[in-house]
Parts: sequence; structure tokens; C-alpha cells
Amino acid sequence: MKKFSLLALAIIFLAILPDLTFSQDSLKVGALVPFTGRWGDSGRECARGLLDAGKWINQRGGIFGKKLEIILIDDSSQPAEFLAAFRKLNEADRILLLYLYSAETGLALLPHINLQRIPTLTGSFPVHLADISKAPYLFSITPTPLDLTKIAMKFISERPDLKTRKPKVVFISFSDPTVKHFLDEAKSYAKTLDLEIGPDIFIPDIASLKSPSLVLAPLKSYQPDFAYLNMTSREASILLQEVRGMDLKTRWLCSMKAFDETLSAFDGVFGVQPVSPFGEEVPGMAEIKEAHQKWHPYDSHTLSYVEGWVTVKVMAEALGRSLPEQGFSRERVKMAFESFKNYVVGGILPPLTFTARDHRPSTESRIFIVKDGKLLRHTGFIAVGR
Repeated sequence: MKKFSLLALAIIFLAILPDLTFSQDSLKVGALVPFTGRWGDSGRECARGLLDAGKWINQRGGIFGKKLEIILIDDSSQPAEFLAAFRKLNEADRILLLYLYSAETGLALLPHINLQRIPTLTGSFPVHLADISKAPYLFSITPTPLDLTKIAMKFISERPDLKTRKPKVVFISFSDPTVKHFLDEAKSYAKTLDLEIGPDIFIPDIASLKSPSLVLAPLKSYQPDFAYLNMTSREASILLQEVRGMDLKTRWLCSMKAFDETLSAFDGVFGVQPVSPFGEEVPGMAEIKEAHQKWHPYDSHTLSYVEGWVTVKVMAEALGRSLPEQGFSRERVKMAFESFKNYVVGGILPPLTFTARDHRPSTESRIFIVKDGKLLRHTGFIAVGR
């Protein structure tokens, strides 16, 4: 009987463990960010931004006097490795919050996130995870890929130079399992805006671009007004370099992950981008530039660095709102996120609003353009509604 009672107590303890108050001297957040592979270039820059923002906050007293401790782990995209990293962060480090750069890793870890009830920020999540019943602990600081694609289509539909006929659009993607979750719906939305949608172009790998005329033959025969590039910025750069000699009148519009300073050599390329490029004249950039000048003035930074910085600022805001006088807990951090209403991060992002029914931060973004080697704001915020 005694053994049974002890076992029952142990089961109860394990069941309530995610809701226990965390009393450590530092507030621990975990971050899984890729340093290699498809997302390695932008991931490394994002990681630098994460760590610098944490350092900035700690030098100014931390969060209610507690140090913000960012436990950064390389996301190798290998399931066994990122699952082991997740278990370490959950069981050994007992993190309050988790950040995942990769949407693919987020999808794979979702059952574990739900089970352990860890509030988790991702760089972006597929639209089907906006359903709170499927992902009650998942949040993002940027709109879903579907919402961003809708914004891009709205931008095309409103261009005055294409009002005399239906604008022709194609979607170009590298192999990416997360694309399947929104591409059909994005095309359906584009048709409601009176856009003509051409054949999809899927590129299996970088090596296939050694024969671009074969891979991109539909592009040349269809001659779209716009091609929407859904890929990494490095892949977009290689593709744009290869098509320079193909005599196309097509304009290029990049997804959020495709558009950053890597494309600075391609004047005229557009990008739907909710995150401010490094150095843009918005209020929230002042502290980023000051930190850069103090700690590494001779380095260069990219939009991904800014994304890492602002991610930590949003995390710190949620931690600061989570009733620290009662002790920090994961559940209170989740509820703190759900208290955000038009929260402004110095113009670096669109204002953030989370609710208990919708963990998307917003459904708006600006369009940027590459001009004279710089990423410049081309429009104000374009919204598509929730």
C-alpha cells in the first residue's frame, strides 16, 4: 500500500511538473537555431542577434532583477539530435520559454511542446497551426507564410501598371514540405484578386540550376508578370543569377525567408518582409545600432540579426508581464503572450496582438525593394485581415 501511495504521488508530481513555479536566479530560455544546412546563413546571424539582445537586457538590470539566460543549441535538423536537445532544455535546464528558428523542427517537436506545455516562439509557423486546439503553446513574431503570400498577391493586384489586364503570376519553390500547407490556398486567394496563376515550378535542388533552361522552361514559355520566390535567400540569389541571361520581363517578388541582404546585387527585386532590415530608420533600431557600435563596429549585420534581436525583446516582454511577484511559470508566460494587444516593438515589426483564440501576431507586412544595393521600404503596411 505504501509503495502504491509513493507511486501515485510520483505520477501526480510528474503530471503537474510543467506548471510548477520556477524559482531559479536566472530566467532560462532555450533556442534551437541552425548553423549549417539550408538555413545556416540566416540562422547564424539570427543567433548573434539573440545573444546580443540578451546581453543588452542583462546590462540594464535583466527582467525584474533576474538575468535572462539564453541557452543556444545548434539545430542540425536531425530528429534524434533536436529531440535530445529539447529534452535537455526541458528536463535539465527547465526553461520557461523556447525559440525555434525552423518551422520544420517546430512541426516535429509540436507533440512534445504540447505535452510539456512550453510556450514556444517560432520564426514562422504553417497556417494550419494557427488552430489553437492543435498548437495551444505555439506563437510567432511574424505572420504565417500564407498571410504573407496573400499580402504579396494583394500588392501585385493593386499595381497601377497592370490594371488593363489580369496580372500573370507563377510560384517558384525549392523542395520544402511546409509549402504544401499553404500554396493551394494562396493561389485560390490570388484568383479572387483577379490574378492569372501559371504553372508551379518546383526546383528539386541547387544542382538542378546548372541547367536553368530546362528547370525554368515553363517560366520562359508563360512569361509571367511576377514570380513569387518561396525559398532561402541563398537559393533565391543563385536562381536570380542564373536567369539574368534568359531575356525575361518578369518581376521578382520574394517571400520573407528569401528576402534579405543576400539579394543586394539584384536591383528591382521586391520582398514581402515584416522585419526591418539592419539600419533602417525606425525607433527600435537605435539600441541595435548602439550595441553594434559598442561591441563589434567592424562587423556587418543582416535582417536575420534584427529578427534574432527583436525575438528576444518580445520574449522579455512576455516574461515581464507574467506576474513575477507570484513566481515565474510556463503557464503564466503563455497567458502573458495572450495579453499582447497592438504591442509595438519600435517599428521593427508590425504591432503584435495575440489572443487566446489566435496566436498569429498580425496579418500585415511591408513590401521592400532592392535599390542601389540597399533594401528600401517600398510600401507602408499592407493588411489582409484575420
